[in-house]
Amino acid sequence: MKEELLAIKKLAGDISLLYVEDNAGLRHNMEKLLGRVFDNIILAEDGEEGYKKFLEYQPKILITDINMPKMNGFKLIKKVMSADPDCKVIILSAYDEKEYLHLAINLRVFRYLQKPAKVPELLNGIYSSLKAIHDTENRCLFANQLSTILNYQNNIVLMMHEAEFILCNQRFSEFFGVEDLEDFEKKYPDITDLFQEHKEFLYSTPTEKWYDVVKENPGKLFHTKIKNHENENRHLILKARAIPEKEGHFVLSFDDVTELNLMSLFDSDAVRKDNIAKDTESILSLMRVVQNNSSELKIHNFYKGLTIVNSAVISKITDDEVVLKMPYPQLKIIQLSKYLTISSEVFPKSVICRDIKQVDMDSQSVTIGKMSFALQEVADRQYIRLEPEENHSCTLFYKNIKFEGKTRIVDISEVSVKIAIDALPAGLIVGTDLKLSFNLNLNGRLISITTDSNVYRIDENGKNYYLITMYELTKHNLHQLKDYLASRQMALIREFKHLGV
Repeated sequence: MKEELLAIKKLAGDISLLYVEDNAGLRHNMEKLLGRVFDNIILAEDGEEGYKKFLEYQPKILITDINMPKMNGFKLIKKVMSADPDCKVIILSAYDEKEYLHLAINLRVFRYLQKPAKVPELLNGIYSSLKAIHDTENRCLFANQLSTILNYQNNIVLMMHEAEFILCNQRFSEFFGVEDLEDFEKKYPDITDLFQEHKEFLYSTPTEKWYDVVKENPGKLFHTKIKNHENENRHLILKARAIPEKEGHFVLSFDDVTELNLMSLFDSDAVRKDNIAKDTESILSLMRVVQNNSSELKIHNFYKGLTIVNSAVISKITDDEVVLKMPYPQLKIIQLSKYLTISSEVFPKSVICRDIKQVDMDSQSVTIGKMSFALQEVADRQYIRLEPEENHSCTLFYKNIKFEGKTRIVDISEVSVKIAIDALPAGLIVGTDLKLSFNLNLNGRLISITTDSNVYRIDENGKNYYLITMYELTKHNLHQLKDYLASRQMALIREFKHLGV
């Protein structure tokens, strides 16, 4: 028994114990026994006094009789467990009826011992309760430490169920500049496009979502490119781990390796484009160089695919606006198209501006705002793409079945055509083979071209879908189309001149 008492004393520490017994002799004997191992023993002679002392001292162990005056043991236990479900309760009772045992089980009593309790049984019950208390405290401590590590480590960690984020750590919130997942969902309603396109990196495509790829390859490392709340592209290594106990649940971990400058090894062009696209300040600096040297800019626009180019001079530059003076025809096109492309021998790339703040016909000037370097030079446009006349027709065949929806050609070139359709046929994706047939008016003569094509890109804008398809025409069809494009170009020049510009 000495070893048992030493083991209990070691665990007892500052843990307090409440003993409730209406028999004064038993209370005295128990106090002597427990006093050898507990420094904090609270005694009570009935259930009512016991509950008052429980509220006052908050003991972690309760040893109680059942039949007592004022408040019986079961009522006491029920009130104690309501106040502290983690309290360990040991019953000492002269009764072992099944009804009592069932009540004890329902109240989650830790041990039920029959009076007179044998000392070894009692000590074993007390030791087990102390062990359970320490185990619970250790698990809580461990969970708290894990939570701290999880929230303040550099990795982004989150839990995902199917296509939804359900838990995240603090680093996740800091990265995206959000308070919590609810805030994240408002800022990023569609996680499909969370990953930026980058060669050999993981991102969503028209045929496959990034999270489906991850779920099919648990444990695999993926390179990802994600914009943080400061709109910076960051290079993150993603690893997913399936949770066996919860079907469809995964833990995702992202390690930020941006500082290693590895993205350019995978896709140097994408990195260059990312860097150039955010250089509005650099563009303004270059504009000042042009202005200080009294140089001209070239303004490029398209009228139904027809290139319109004129010179312009800079009349004013502020921190966020540029005022350009140019001929009236170019202003009219800018007014119609709502954008312009600017080139200069000083610029490393052409500049695109869709932020048209004001077009002033009286002063022959346009005020523009945000600008970015173009991803493709105007001069790099290899083939002329023109908008056809209104009375053209276009028929699309998918799986040798005629598409019955509305179709029209947006623009057409020797190698491609952009078609607007009012509905997307089921199963039609990038890479799908189609057969196209279109009729065009060449100087009053109808020409018909039928060709196989392949879907290069699919865009969606409001109620319409736009298919960009590539084809390789026969010599006869190519000759017809070249004649048509030359004729159409002349017609557009005449149309442009008659716009009053």
